[in-house]
Amino acid sequence: MANVERISLSFPKFLLSELDSIVESKNYSSRSELIRDAVRKYVIENNALNPGKTVNGMITVVYSPSKDAMEEMSHIYFEYENIIKSMNQSYVKTACEKNKKLEIFVIEGESDIVSEFYQKIQNISGKIYDNIIIF
Repeated sequence: MANVERISLSFPKFLLSELDSIVESKNYSSRSELIRDAVRKYVIENNALNPGKTVNGMITVVYSPSKDAMEEMSHIYFEYENIIKSMNQSYVKTACEKNKKLEIFVIEGESDIVSEFYQKIQNISGKIYDNIIIF
């Protein structure tokens, strides 16, 4: 591939195993192809949050349900309740068999505020996964 730069990444073994399963089941030619695809999607979604636009979307977060983390999420929720159209909470088991809390937010608002909300969610204690989809 032209204009390709090599980098080194480190993954926990269980996550690398999951990555390899996805490579096989989704017919990616390599781990690199899957990682490039994931990064490309992240960049596209992140660029959709350019300032000055009203956006709609969905934010998902999975985290360890400690008292501190749930209090953090509660404070964030009330700080940004004006952009949250709906919210769903559930408990799930992760690939490594740990119980985690899953929260899904449907949001609508100015991209700057949506971006602030998402950044705060990304930084909560015990977070293991987050995702944003902008419509």
